[in-house]
Amino acid sequence: MKREKISRRSFLRASALTATGAALAACAPAPAAPAAPAAPAAQEPAAAEPTTAPAADGVAPVTYWFGWSNIEPALKTYVGMPEFTEALGGATFDYKVGVAGDAVLTALAGGTPPDGSANSDYVAFMAKDQYMPVADYVKSSSVIKEEDFIESAWKNGFWKGVQYGVPAIEHFLNYGLNINADTVEKAGLDPSKPPATWSEALEWHKTLTTFDGAGNVKTIGLDPYDAMAGETDFVGLSFGFQPFDENSFKHDLNNAGMIEALKVMGEFYKIVGPDKMVAMRGVEGQGGWGGSFNAGVQSQIIEGYWHPGETVVQKPEVAKFNQASWAPVSDSRAGKKIQGVGGHFVPIFVGAKNPQGAFKLAEWFCTDAACDVLWKEVGWLPARKDYIAKVSADEYPGLKFYLDSVNEATDWTPNFRRSPIHGYMQSQFQELRESVYRDNTTAEEAAAELQKRVDTEWKNQGY
Repeated sequence: MKREKISRRSFLRASALTATGAALAACAPAPAAPAAPAAPAAQEPAAAEPTTAPAADGVAPVTYWFGWSNIEPALKTYVGMPEFTEALGGATFDYKVGVAGDAVLTALAGGTPPDGSANSDYVAFMAKDQYMPVADYVKSSSVIKEEDFIESAWKNGFWKGVQYGVPAIEHFLNYGLNINADTVEKAGLDPSKPPATWSEALEWHKTLTTFDGAGNVKTIGLDPYDAMAGETDFVGLSFGFQPFDENSFKHDLNNAGMIEALKVMGEFYKIVGPDKMVAMRGVEGQGGWGGSFNAGVQSQIIEGYWHPGETVVQKPEVAKFNQASWAPVSDSRAGKKIQGVGGHFVPIFVGAKNPQGAFKLAEWFCTDAACDVLWKEVGWLPARKDYIAKVSADEYPGLKFYLDSVNEATDWTPNFRRSPIHGYMQSQFQELRESVYRDNTTAEEAAAELQKRVDTEWKNQGY
């Protein structure tokens, strides 16, 4: 997992992540990122609305669903751009935002899927042949060329040698500890010396967590399971193990690193109080994936490169205090600087009514015009090497760390959400980690049970 230091331009030119065994995938679970990578909690689908000029005769609409809600301003901007209508061949663009994963599964089961959906569990659909192969579309495309993309991002659109998607919408770096320098400094801490290990982060958390006279939570330091930190892949990187090995096709979840993570990360919840943490999250505007940070309630959050830009768009008065540094690692891994790459695709479902139009949408998302809108209105970057190379490090507070981290990271994720049962594994991890911080089970028991459940599901699904 180690790699030599390289310049940002060398990283983009040589795509050195792949050379060191790093693979990519989506940031931000479908909650999502960006990278999820980076999304508010999923909600019920909004009503689809035609958003371009009427379709040309005989052309089916391009129907696409997005797991995020914060992408909608960009989609609305696209609708008013003549080049967007031209890019779709005159087809009507029918979209929904904030679509929960269950809604996608229901549509598939009912035989009425959209042409595709983004911020989904991509590999699960790939492994079940529910996406259309796109190699023929790519071969004939004048817009999408393999050499234009970060190599590992490109390869993550494949499953068992078949290409199901190209990197689109957003795709860059996953991990950084973002802090609100204002609240940190007011608490008597030095924002220029952020915590680098989980022990240090816990001490900051104790200082930054406060309660009102009735015992209700006023502020917290860090929710260790919020946003990207709640991913099994991040936990593995931070505590030194690999949850899923795509080469051996095996999960490794019952190990010393996972046991330590469950113990250490659970302490953050015990300090706040599990029920009080739930109550804090239940307040409107204080949800995960940036909500509580924007509200000034949570002083630190582990997110990807999208956090600086998203925060400027959503809460500029908070964004001006945003600083980013390395995500914490276990004490035994002190000195490690961890990073990973992930992002999203525009895949096409088998049964799509306008697969050609859906691929044209993928092409659109890879154009400068589309990337400019996403960068300015949402805060997302593509996996296109030339576009990333021209980004100014000073454009959003905290962004410089992510761009510089390309040179300085020592350990990279060897894979990210590449297990076909990632969604199941994640749901079981969430359940069992809660049982630990509520003292209903030990970390050792939880890790063993997680391994057992995942192995059973793996077998039941025929893998």
